[in-house]
Amino acid sequence: MTPSRPLRVGVIGPAGFGGSYLCVELLNRGHTVIGISRNPEKLGSHERYFPRPIDIDSVSFPSLAKHFEGIDVLVSEYGPHTAGADALLYMPFLETVRKIVLAVKLSEVKYFLFVGGAGSLHVPGTLESCVDHPDFFMAYRRAIATSEAHIVYMEERLGIMGTALRAYRDARFAEREGRATAEHQETIKEYEASIKAKDRATDFIKAGRTAYMFFDGNMSFKWSFVSPSALYRPGVRTGRYEVSVDDMVLVGEEQGGNIFEGRLTGISVADMAIAIADEVENEKLVGKHWSAWGDISEDKPSPAYLTLDSVDGGSTWK
Repeated sequence: MTPSRPLRVGVIGPAGFGGSYLCVELLNRGHTVIGISRNPEKLGSHERYFPRPIDIDSVSFPSLAKHFEGIDVLVSEYGPHTAGADALLYMPFLETVRKIVLAVKLSEVKYFLFVGGAGSLHVPGTLESCVDHPDFFMAYRRAIATSEAHIVYMEERLGIMGTALRAYRDARFAEREGRATAEHQETIKEYEASIKAKDRATDFIKAGRTAYMFFDGNMSFKWSFVSPSALYRPGVRTGRYEVSVDDMVLVGEEQGGNIFEGRLTGISVADMAIAIADEVENEKLVGKHWSAWGDISEDKPSPAYLTLDSVDGGSTWK
């Protein structure tokens, strides 16, 4: 359904990667946004943006529920604190997700959208989560290594993981062009060996997969579980996207015995914000586990975070 009036939308993690783009998208559509995080004022100031500071990790769920008062729709873009790769942990994330869900159930929020990760999406035609498939991480790392936009994003957000990915990218390009040195070959060997042993992001991506279990089949509150496609990154706002329910979208034919190799799809964070804002307004995917994917062929580095200066007409300071 299309709302008959502007909505009051709460966004957990408003100054983060997906959250900042979503807040700008919602404000541009005329909605009021309530930012909920430790430092929601970092996003900036606008006459329809109201920061509600709270350390979600440390408060009780009844205290958190009070911060959801007066909200029509709540979107969780919660992610680990900006402490780089060392923040990508399994258990703290799941404990906080549990707390958010309990707070939602205690509150009067009418609709809750949770943004997880691609790891919970199914291998097409199966019930297996892609993150549990032995071929996924190698194909994923090889895919993001082809993108300058993705590497710049990871360097900005995850430090050493981005630096290692760039070295791997450079070595693979050298190999492809027939100019690889022994050092390049060693870089490829060491990087891929580390992925096979255990990708550094494994625990966090699996936490996103496990988080879906709080929602699957749950009829005690109104929810939608959002899994951006695997190659989710800053990029061009095209205004177009496709939706898939449950399954990871793969394109092309299987090659080299790896179901994912060269077939992963993605979406820019700007287009993902459009998809989420559309669902906030239209409620077409209630009780669904869904993904969106789009055109990421223009590999153009873009900001990992926006501020309210990006709202049409700029920031309105009170």
